[in-house]
Amino acid sequence: MQNRLNEKIQRTLFEKCFDLLSVIAVIVILIFIYLKWSTIPSQIPMKYDSDGGISQWGSKKSILGLPVLGILAWIVFSFFERFPQNINLRMFRSDDMDKETKYNRIIVNAIKNVIVICLILTNWKIIRSIL
Repeated sequence: MQNRLNEKIQRTLFEKCFDLLSVIAVIVILIFIYLKWSTIPSQIPMKYDSDGGISQWGSKKSILGLPVLGILAWIVFSFFERFPQNINLRMFRSDDMDKETKYNRIIVNAIKNVIVICLILTNWKIIRSIL
C-alpha cells in the first residue's frame, strides 16, 4: 500500500486537456472582468423572481464570487484526484484495482472540470447580461 502512495500517477490526455480547458476558462473570465471592471455597474442583479423581475441586488464585487468558487472547487477536487486510492466509487472492475483507481480519478477529474466550466459560463452569462 505504501508503494502505491509514493508512485507517480500517469494522467491521461483527457485529464490534461480538461484541466487546461478549465484553467484557461478561469484566466479568460478573470481577464475579462478586469478589462470590463469600469463598465460594470456598481449594483448588479443577484436574484430573480418567478416572473423574471429582479428580487435582490448586489455589489459589483459579487461578480468575482463564481470564479473564486470555481478556483476553490478546482483545488479541492485536485486534492482528491491526487490521491485516487481514497475515492470510493465502485466501478465495473473490482478485481483490477489499478483500473478501478484510474477510472475513479478520471471521473473526479471530469466532475471537477464540469463544475468549474459551468460556474465560469454562468458568470459569463451574468456579465454579458449586465453590460
